Amino acid sequence: MLMLSLTFYMIGLASLIFNRFHLIMILMSIEFMYMSLIILMLMYFSFINLVNIFLFFITIVCEAALGLSLLVFFNYYYGNEMLNSLNLIKC
Repeated sequence: MLMLSLTFYMIGLASLIFNRFHLIMILMSIEFMYMSLIILMLMYFSFINLVNIFLFFITIVCEAALGLSLLVFFNYYYGNEMLNSLNLIKC
């Protein structure tokens, strides 16, 4: 189970590196890495202390909602979600 979780984490990290130009792929890769961390936390806490896992899961959901709102904002104002076309440094 540990190797499975670490494999999922490495797949998510590789996906994050290879697809770093699309915001939706970045968000999906980060969520994939979070899910592997939840598997590791389930193994570490042995289903005894689920409060920490629940709090971590709430943090993940809040981060996903914030990322989705950024995706909608970028798509509305810039017309696409590619990070290369965004001019984020404006004065």
